[in-house]
Amino acid sequence: GKARSYLTFKNIPFEEVFSSRKVYKNIIEPKTGVRFIPVLETPEHDFVQDTAVMIDLLETRFPERSIIPDTPKQKLVSAILEMWGDEWLLLPAMHYRWNHDNFPFIYEEFGKIAFPRMPAFIRRIAGKKIGSMFKGFVPMLGITPKSIPAIEKWYEQDVLPSLDAHFAIHDYLLGARPCVGDFGLMGPLYAHLYRDPASGRIMQKIAPNLVKWVERMNQENLPLGEWLADDEVPDTLLA
Repeated sequence: GKARSYLTFKNIPFEEVFSSRKVYKNIIEPKTGVRFIPVLETPEHDFVQDTAVMIDLLETRFPERSIIPDTPKQKLVSAILEMWGDEWLLLPAMHYRWNHDNFPFIYEEFGKIAFPRMPAFIRRIAGKKIGSMFKGFVPMLGITPKSIPAIEKWYEQDVLPSLDAHFAIHDYLLGARPCVGDFGLMGPLYAHLYRDPASGRIMQKIAPNLVKWVERMNQENLPLGEWLADDEVPDTLLA
């Protein structure tokens, strides 16, 4: 969600390739040394795995429609919110995906990506095997029966209402133009918490303005807009 949304907003031409089992084996693992996606291949055939590094690289190559504010406060807030999205929203994203009723949707999605040409029933079986492995990683993130109530309370009573109130006033985090912080939030908020059935219903119910922001961030040919004047940071981000 983060990388695709960024490339679309910047009008950078790209080709999206499904991370099938063959792609993992022949490209992702040997070129990056890890099994994480997304991975960016440049025209020079260099491979970049981390989305924050991707954006830093592409901002230097494609300075038009920059997502990095020029002013100090906005630049700092944008970077902090990118990190917050990348690191902290990972907890509710992983919890709601694997500990709520998202099945067989999730298994079907894993199977579709890993084995796109296989029959549907084989994709479901394979997807369940792959998904079960990912589900086993969840406790390693600190998502346990002891921490789950706090994660859900934080997400449903703090994160969602706060973001909904903000996007009721502003199109993006810092005004009428997305910053790097917006794209940092897109990873967990779109790919997991918006798309997965259980968390998607929660977002629709609690934060309809956040839903509109997610959908706006995926649109093509968005107008550039402007960040708030005079290095202003909205009060809705400071509350």
